[in-house]
Amino acid sequence: MATVFFKINNRQEKEIAHMMDEEGYTNKAEFFRFLVKFYKYQKSPGELRLENAAEELADVLKKLNKQGELTNTLEEQLADV
Repeated sequence: MATVFFKINNRQEKEIAHMMDEEGYTNKAEFFRFLVKFYKYQKSPGELRLENAAEELADVLKKLNKQGELTNTLEEQLADV
């Protein structure tokens, strides 16, 4: 197993200690190994922004369609592309 060394500032140290207490981690190594695994399976900020934008767009399109203001289907709108 590889050893990793890095420095954190005092504020980060306090935040980490608080999170470790809340979640029940007994040492920093265990905590940081979990963070690496957690990060691997999370979406990037860009992916989250894209998902949020797509949801917002879908909401707008549904609203326009419900109001009868969306007259063409997506296929019709993209037909000339």
